[in-house]
Amino acid sequence: MAPAIMLLRYMFDERRLHKGEARVFAHNEASLALQYRLGFVEEGRLRDHVFHGGRHHDLVLLGMLDREFAQRHR
Repeated sequence: MAPAIMLLRYMFDERRLHKGEARVFAHNEASLALQYRLGFVEEGRLRDHVFHGGRHHDLVLLGMLDREFAQRHR
């Protein structure tokens, strides 16, 4: 089992959390792709939110509800 799935199982099954969240720089395509494969859904985008490396970057906000995890990973 992938470490990310193990962490999500712990969050939703053991800790009984209702929602998991992730924040990813918009230019980090690999990380965004991973979040989408896990089942996260984009909930918003903070435009030019972080100044790093001499420029501003968007921050993508993603979320997954416990029922979405259960449907996708059971």
